[in-house]
Amino acid sequence: MNDDIPLDANGPAYTSSQERHGIPLDYVGDKLGTAIEELHRFALKHPQHRGELIAPMYYMLVAHLGLHNMLAKANDRTLASRLLEGTSDDLRSWLAVIQREGDVAGLAGLDGTP
Repeated sequence: MNDDIPLDANGPAYTSSQERHGIPLDYVGDKLGTAIEELHRFALKHPQHRGELIAPMYYMLVAHLGLHNMLAKANDRTLASRLLEGTSDDLRSWLAVIQREGDVAGLAGLDGTP
């Protein structure tokens, strides 16, 4: 087996099985993604405040990645600043990858089964 292939997209993060009834998590993820886009839009309009926005962006990204069971991606401590400094298209592309590759219901089995 290739050690470069991450088998646990959450890394060493705390995980647990849960059964829940409530608002669909993909809806929550969509709203969190919109909040990330709004923060990015503010950073573009007010570049003098970008440094102050890195921490809020980081925590929103951690929440978004955790929700999509991709928390290991949050280990990149430059992610928040890179996304804040990037274009709107870059941010939308990144969010689309997380939505497409992530899983709000829990990680699928390695054999392709849910």
